Amino acid sequence: MCGIFGGVGVDEDETRIALEHINRGDDGITVRAYGDVLLGSRRHLVKTSNKEGVPAGESDQPYDSDVLPVSLVFNGEFFNFAEHKEGHFRDARFKTEGDTEAFLKLYEAEGIDFLKRRDIDAMYALGILDREKNKLYVTRDWPGRVPLFYYYDRDSRTFLFSSQLSGLRTLDRVDLNEAQELVPGHLLTLDLETFELEKTCYYKVQAVKKDQEILDIGRDLHERLQQSARNRTMGDVPICTMLSGGIDSLMTTYYVLSGIDFDKASYEPTSYVFAVDGFDSPDVHRARIAAEGFREIGLVHKEITATAEQLVEDIPDILRLFEMRNIKALSVYPLPIYYYLAPAMRADGFKVTIGGHGVDELLGAYDNWKELNTPHKVQSGYAARHLFINNIWENMMRRASIIFMERGPIEARFPFLRPAVCEYLLGVDPKWLKITPHNVELMLELISKRAGPQENWGEQLPWVHDYLVKYLDADGRQPEGFDERQHTDVEKLFWKFPLMVAGMHAADESFLPFHLLFNAKLRGQHGAGISSLEPQILQRYADLGGTDIEIYRSMVTKAFRLRDDWFEKPAGRIA
Repeated sequence: MCGIFGGVGVDEDETRIALEHINRGDDGITVRAYGDVLLGSRRHLVKTSNKEGVPAGESDQPYDSDVLPVSLVFNGEFFNFAEHKEGHFRDARFKTEGDTEAFLKLYEAEGIDFLKRRDIDAMYALGILDREKNKLYVTRDWPGRVPLFYYYDRDSRTFLFSSQLSGLRTLDRVDLNEAQELVPGHLLTLDLETFELEKTCYYKVQAVKKDQEILDIGRDLHERLQQSARNRTMGDVPICTMLSGGIDSLMTTYYVLSGIDFDKASYEPTSYVFAVDGFDSPDVHRARIAAEGFREIGLVHKEITATAEQLVEDIPDILRLFEMRNIKALSVYPLPIYYYLAPAMRADGFKVTIGGHGVDELLGAYDNWKELNTPHKVQSGYAARHLFINNIWENMMRRASIIFMERGPIEARFPFLRPAVCEYLLGVDPKWLKITPHNVELMLELISKRAGPQENWGEQLPWVHDYLVKYLDADGRQPEGFDERQHTDVEKLFWKFPLMVAGMHAADESFLPFHLLFNAKLRGQHGAGISSLEPQILQRYADLGGTDIEIYRSMVTKAFRLRDDWFEKPAGRIA
């Protein structure tokens, strides 16, 4: 993972200053000029390349081809690059041990059409200069796991690309109202002769729809997640996870940590959870229970806190780092989790963290709150889930990638966002994503066959089992004798029924306790206590507006030099 910056209409000093303000790594900066095209990189070293001739304190990028007049800068990770080296390029001569050169070899062999390959498992933003074709290519993966912004002004012959707005913000002549974020799965082609800029879509997600029973769905998902998590342990640095007790983070932590041989690793298996200091956090409570399930591998579980007062004071800085100009109130409240976890992880020696991001989008499992007010029946449909995952880059991906890097730097990876996993989950029939008598019967059958003795059921599964039995007795209606929280918890378990069954396959073959699969979870901002601070935020920043969204828009306007009418006519926004 790195920060990249470059283009036309900027000099070497300006490029270096821009990279110094893109805090995506602390392992060196390199800037190189190719005529009037500048390419620069700021390095976050997670995989040693052993590239010759790299001075201390510099990045090993840009990479220059030996066979073509081509140079490349790369932000991200090519998770299965070794597979490509051993297969497609077995006879090719590689000078390094890293993944950047694998992208260069793909371009040498296939040109820019290599982007259409579906056997690439990577998160990336790329800048590729082909001096023979006189073209500069800038592209970004689907679903946008790393950020990429650009600014284009043909009249002044200016085209700039940057991993973050913070790079573009260093140039006063760049109008941040006009800077755009490249839509994931798209390619920009700049003709350096005509200075025409073309944008094309090279990747569209395709749902894989199959008529499968839930046990088969769970098994297939289990196998896909095992491979995805294995790929995401690529690297030479310590890796930790986020564990807040819900099934998303539970299964991510399981798949990642079970694939690392800690007898050979130089670090301990470690996970993190965040909560506001003094808040009775259900996230912390459930994370402690989940962490007990990893006792066999010696998991170290850390609880990170910040005071309410400190969090409220940090809101302007958090929004500046978030770089979301079209701000939404619901987007703000999860941000402090990343803001405070990142420095704690880095202080402990980690450079990579892995999270369960994407499950809510892929399965349509959001709670209604703030600007999101869509019934679950609609959310769980094919169209809504497709829309959610195609827009994940505007919110969740930005906070995970930019804030973690700015505050760590910590690279964030996401097993659920491998396209092969996304396309499979998008094809799951919505009938498996809700509580119904049929699904309850199947769940009870699975519990009967797989849960083991009741003394090992923990604190959640016994009452959930009782609820399910009484639900059937009540002919599919909410049974009496349970409070509203319990009704909601059970309903939400079925929102992620396929993932629960994948977890049952994992529990069958490993140390993972079966009963841990039955923890439904609040949204992070609620479970950590952040949303409870809204009254304090309104009071502290009353001079900026009367509502939280007015306050956040005022902060964003100042941070990014936006016009007063930007939110009415957002020229720089991609719809």
